Amino acid sequence: MLSPASLGCSQITWQVLCRDGALVELRPGFALLAGVTPTPADRAQTLVGAVPAGVVVARAWAVWIHAGGPPPTPPRRVGVVYRPGTSRPRSMPGLEPVQTSLRPWDVVLVGDLPVTSPVRTAMDVATWSTGAEAARDLVRLRTSGADLPAGMAELRRVTGWRGSLQAVRRIEAATLVALGTADV
Repeated sequence: MLSPASLGCSQITWQVLCRDGALVELRPGFALLAGVTPTPADRAQTLVGAVPAGVVVARAWAVWIHAGGPPPTPPRRVGVVYRPGTSRPRSMPGLEPVQTSLRPWDVVLVGDLPVTSPVRTAMDVATWSTGAEAARDLVRLRTSGADLPAGMAELRRVTGWRGSLQAVRRIEAATLVALGTADV
């Protein structure tokens, strides 16, 4: 992972390297050499310094880590979740903490960063994102190989999941779009 500091260059030089195509910026201040395909671990590495210990990257930022594409826009705070019974992360600019229950299988390590699993990410996005954003992100997850039917099954199995019926409908629609049998 390259940054202005790792290259020993100024912000202006960094911008020129990105503009001229020598570097492909994953998010501001983090890039790979042109021609290198970014991996989930590469994307996760760009957040390691911004996310404190004890929290898990979730929602739109987890979609970006798992599925790639452009980072969430407009540039927004990184969505993180923390478990009940743990301390809320100290107020940190750039973080949007939410308390939620997480089972052990809801979290995966991507590189050194804890991130909600693709299935849990689909469940969260289908529940908490706006309709258009949820549709876009669910299709991205499905296209990257996430098992959306497992998310639907989990939503049907879990009792007390607020908005589960709407979330199931959103996942069903995104699955059909990703399979090419429906439009967004």
